[in-house]
Parts: sequence; structure tokens; C-alpha cells
Amino acid sequence: MNPVEPSGNKFSTWFSADNLFTGVIMAFLLVILVVFLLYPVVDICRLSFFKDGVFTLQNYADYFSEPRIFRSFYNSMFVSMVTMVITTVLAFLFAYGLTRTTMPGKGFFYTISTLPLIAPTIIQALALILLFGRNGVITRYLLGTSWNIYGATGIIVGEILYCFPNALFILYTTLSAVDTRLDEAAQSLGASAMKTFFKVTLPSAKYGIASAAALTFNLTITDFGIPVVIGGDYSVLATEIVNKVFGLQRFDLGATISVILLIPSITAFAINYYLTRKSYAMISGQARPFIQPSRPLKKWAFTAYSALIASCILLVFVTVFLGSFVRTWPYDFSLTLKHFDFPSLGASVPLWTAFWNSVLEPGAFRTMIAIKYAPIWTSLLVSLVVAVVGASITLVAAYIIEKKKPRGEQLLYGLSVLPAAIPGVVLGLGYVLVFNKPYFLIYGTIWIIIINIVIANFTLGVLSGTANLKQIDKSVEEAAVSLGAGPVTTFTRIVFPLSKVAFLSTTTFFFMRAMTTISAVLFLVSAQIKLAAIEIIFLDVDGRTASANAMCTVVVFIVALFLIIMRLTTGSSGLTGMSATK
Repeated sequence: MNPVEPSGNKFSTWFSADNLFTGVIMAFLLVILVVFLLYPVVDICRLSFFKDGVFTLQNYADYFSEPRIFRSFYNSMFVSMVTMVITTVLAFLFAYGLTRTTMPGKGFFYTISTLPLIAPTIIQALALILLFGRNGVITRYLLGTSWNIYGATGIIVGEILYCFPNALFILYTTLSAVDTRLDEAAQSLGASAMKTFFKVTLPSAKYGIASAAALTFNLTITDFGIPVVIGGDYSVLATEIVNKVFGLQRFDLGATISVILLIPSITAFAINYYLTRKSYAMISGQARPFIQPSRPLKKWAFTAYSALIASCILLVFVTVFLGSFVRTWPYDFSLTLKHFDFPSLGASVPLWTAFWNSVLEPGAFRTMIAIKYAPIWTSLLVSLVVAVVGASITLVAAYIIEKKKPRGEQLLYGLSVLPAAIPGVVLGLGYVLVFNKPYFLIYGTIWIIIINIVIANFTLGVLSGTANLKQIDKSVEEAAVSLGAGPVTTFTRIVFPLSKVAFLSTTTFFFMRAMTTISAVLFLVSAQIKLAAIEIIFLDVDGRTASANAMCTVVVFIVALFLIIMRLTTGSSGLTGMSATK
């Protein structure tokens, strides 16, 4: 008998309790994923193929027979492919500089490269419009040209800035894990630096490169925020879905375009998932992190390149922040706080006038603040709940999959990674079609938004949890069992404390996604329930670009403050290794 195993009735009792615990939790997770993931997607497919209960391909015939609408598919593929190639090349060179050279300022450059993750995707579009739009500072006032960045060019540049950190995470991990002694061996045999790069470095990182490319393609083709702001008349699949639903109330055609969008999205995800596993298989456990001093030309060339990329990312944030505080961009650069009044959000008294009157009527001031900043308070509340609920439920799911391995765990794992393949706008539309019924009490409340965000980002939480749980020796749990601990006690007193840092990192990820997500919740907001990231789009569409900049600034500030708190708590921001799955 194993010395750490309980014996007799005690073992039998624990075994039964453990099976019951595992079975109940697994059944609960399966129900959650089937109801809130599979059901909406299946219903979208049903609506696209059936009309009045009869199978038909008329919706697809309508889509492909209308050149203007069908062009959205070509446009999506075009901008996604171009973005994929450019982003992968730029991110690889950046990662190479960080991992294979002795250039200075690596920590600074890496930190700056992660900034796009803490802001809504729309921030890239807003900055590009302020710089290169019809009244852009650079295009009109510095260059004096009538050219502007609206259309495919704007979408591609915006998506490159948005996808860059996601591709960088994969490539940085890949290049860090590949043994540098392979390069040294090639050079010792007489290979030049260029030949070593193309014959050794690139082949050893091929799966990571392909994985980063597939992820970039997926993120671009499913994004809604950047195309809707800077795309102009250049329609893509994500914006076409919204136009058909909001503009024409054609839910059937919206569902049809959603199914069409699912095909390249799921394909890109499957390729990325396969290549990621291949990449991990090639990682050497004895990889040597030591890097020989780089030649001056190589060191300073990569330093200049990294500085250029970091400057472009910083320029986006500086431009939007500055646009929040200047009176009228680009005519009057005097500073003001009027754009933070958000007059379209429900308050008639200017914020700063009310502030000075608050000494006499503090209660009225608090009420006005609550109304004026309602989208921000709602987003903050939703994000906090999503952070705790999302991190908790995905850790439990990872524990069942990795440690308990019950019958059917492959089904649970498959459903857990599936959300990464579902575009947010598709999942959001599915929620409208399925849950917009009187008997679904959660519809029209913040709870449907919370559930949607948790499910949309379920994959990374589970993958992060399983990666952490792999490092916990099974003997630790067996020791707890031998001392009489039940399954619940073992999880709460042993497993969870050992997973605390990973849990807090996942909490950070869920909070960021909840504060910045757009496409997943676009169909779920209402006049009563507003979210800050969505209001940024509405403000921009209404012509209040400065107020949109101000709202974006507030969102970034909140997320940055949360990251600082998490860093002080855990010693890590939670960004490292966290690539977006949507």
C-alpha cells in the first residue's frame, strides 16, 4: 500500500467524496459552456440556414450575389493578411533584439510594447485620425497634403499597433526558450552571422513565428473597434454584421455573415493552437540564457529599431491623452478639462461648475457625478466582478482538467479552448438571439454582460491555470488526503495557495479585458446599461472625438492603476506571457 494513501473505509469515503465533487463541478462547467457558448453559436448557424423552419441557402445567396456586401469578405482577408505579415516581421525583429542582443533598455522597451493591451482597440484609430486624418496634425498642417489615413491603410496600421504585443509575447517566449548554443555552434563552424540567422535561428523559431502570424490574423479579422472608427466606407465582416443588425434589423443576414466570419477565425485558431503545441515541444529545458556581447553595429541598430517601435506606440497614447486636454484639435492647443464633462452621457451642468458649487450642495454634486460617469462606474463594477468570477471559474476548470482527469475531461477541455476561436461580435449577436426572451431574467442586466465577457475570455484563463497546475507535484495533494483532508479542503487549503500568483495574474487579465472589450458586448449594452469602451465609439460617431479621447484616457488610467496595484501585490503586472485571445 502506498504510504501516503488512506486505508480502509477512510479511503473509500474520501474517494467517493472526491468523485462526487469532481462530477458535480464538471457537470456545472459543462452546462455553463454549453448554454453560454455552444447554444448561441448553434442558434446563429440555425438562423443562417433556416427560415420559418425550412432549410434554405437564400441568405448565403443574398450575401454572395451582392458585390458591395460580398466585398467585406475580401476586405477582411486583405487587411488581415497584410497585417499578419507586417506585424509578424516587426514583432520578430523586436523580440530578436530583446533576446539575442545586448542592447540597452530592454526592460523599458518591453514594457512600452505591452501598452496597447491596457487600452481599447479604438485608441489606435483615434490617434491615427488626430495625426493623419482629414484635419490631422501631420497630414494637413505639417505636410500640407489632402491624403488621409481613412480606409484600408488606417485599419492595417491600427491593427499592427494593436496586434504587436500579442505577436511579441509568442515570439519573445519562443526565442528565449531556444538554446543559443545552436547559434554559437554554427558560428564556430565558420557560418556568418547572416547565414546563422537564416539557417539556424529562423528554423528553430518557425513554429513560434507561424503561431504569432495565425494569432495576428485571428485578432485582425475579428476586430470591430478599429475598422468602425477609421475604416470609413471600407467595410469588413465585423462591421458588416453590426450594420445589418443595427441598420437594417436583418438578424438573419447578420447571422449569415457571422457564420462566414467563423470559418477563417476558427481555421486561424486551430492553426495557432497546433503550432503553439509544436513550438512548446521544441523548447529545450537546458536552454542557455547567456548572450555574448553583440557587435556595436548590431547592438545599436536593434536599439534604434526598438526605440522607433516604442516611440510609435508611445505616440498613440500621448496623442490621445493630449487630445483629451486641448480645447480644439488641431486649431487651439490651449489646455482645458471640458472634454471630461461627457455632456452626452446625461448631465446638463458642466462638471467643473458643479465642483465649485459642491461646497453648498455636496449631495447634488455626488448625484451628478454618478450620472455623468455612469458608463465608467458600470465598467469598473463589471470588470471587478468579471476579474474575480472569471479567474475563479477558470482555475477550477483547469484543476478538474489537469489534476482530476475524470471521464470526459477532453470534452471539457475542448469546450474551454473553443471561445478563443469565436469572434466577440459573433458571440454577442448569439446572446441577443438566444437570451432576448422574457424567461431569461439575466438579459438586459449587467449579468449577461459579465457572463459574456467571462465566456469570451475563458480560454486563456484555463490555459494559464493548467500551465501553473502542471508545476504542482501530485504528492502534495496525496499528503493532504493522507491527513484526512477532503476534496474541497485540499483545493482551498493546498491547491489555491500554491496557485495564488497565477490566479492574480488571471484576475488582472480578466479585468483588462472587461474594461477594454468592445465587440463582445456591443449588442448587449442599452440606454440603461452603458460601458465606457462602447461609449467611446458612440462619442466618436456623434462627432465628439475630444470626449472620446477623454473617455479613453480615463479607461487607460483605471487599467494602469489596477496593474500598479497588482504589481505591488504580486511583484508582477500579470501582463507577462498574457497574449489576448480575442
